[in-house]
Amino acid sequence: MARLSRRIIREKAIQTLYPLSDSQVNFDLDQSLRFALEAGNDPEEGWSIEEVDPYLSQLVAGVAEHYQELDSEIAHYLSGEWTLDRIARIDLTILRLAFYELIDVCPKDPDLVPSVVADEAIELAKTFSDDRSRKFISGVLAHYIQNNC
Repeated sequence: MARLSRRIIREKAIQTLYPLSDSQVNFDLDQSLRFALEAGNDPEEGWSIEEVDPYLSQLVAGVAEHYQELDSEIAHYLSGEWTLDRIARIDLTILRLAFYELIDVCPKDPDLVPSVVADEAIELAKTFSDDRSRKFISGVLAHYIQNNC
C-alpha cells in the first residue's frame, strides 16, 4: 500500500469520526474506520484495517478517547451566542480533530505547526462542509492559536 498523505489521513479520520458522533449509529471505532477506508475505493485498491497508517490510528483513537475534553476546550473558544449544540456535526468533528492535533500532536511533533493544522481544517471544511462553516472553523481555530500557540 502506498503511504497516505496527511491530508488523506485527515479526510479518513473525519470519515471515521463523523458517524461516531451520531448517537443513532451503532458503529464501533473499528467498524467506522473500516467503512471509511473502504468508502469510495476500488476493492482491489482499497486499504485494509491491517494497513492503517499509524498517524490515522493516533488521530482517530485520540479524538475518540478525548472528545469530552476537546468539546470543553472548543466551547471555551466559541464567541457570542455559539454553543456546541448549535455547531453542525461535521463542523464539530473537524474542530475536534484540529483541536486534538493542536493540543496533543503539535507539542510532540516539531514538523507540525499550528498554522498547518488550521489550514488543513479549513481544507476539510471546504471538502465536507460549506463556506460559512469554513469561516467559522477558521475563526475558532484562530482564536485558540492566538491564545495558546
